[in-house]
Amino acid sequence: MLDWRDQEATNETVFRAMNEWSEDANDGSPADHRINTYLCECSDRRCTEPIGLTGSEYEAVRAVPVRFAIALNHENPEIDRVLFENQRFATVEKFYGAGAKIARSTDPRR
Repeated sequence: MLDWRDQEATNETVFRAMNEWSEDANDGSPADHRINTYLCECSDRRCTEPIGLTGSEYEAVRAVPVRFAIALNHENPEIDRVLFENQRFATVEKFYGAGAKIARSTDPRR
């Protein structure tokens, strides 16, 4: 049985996978400066809040397997460290052992 922190990290990886699928289906290039809509990648499995990122911003978040793009104020300080915020989204990083391991092992780009 998963610890609640592990389950929340797993929830984030599900949203990330959905966004990766959407990105693959998008014809825009990663350098595109147009704002695209993604799903919040927070740990709340019921969250459906859209967030806006450019292709470049999304690629910058995805460059590190333990980072996720989330809606503002959707971080869980017990498992997330906020690295960056703007008016549209925040970038968080998994900082505890099991959550970071789950994020790395499920990274669709590895």
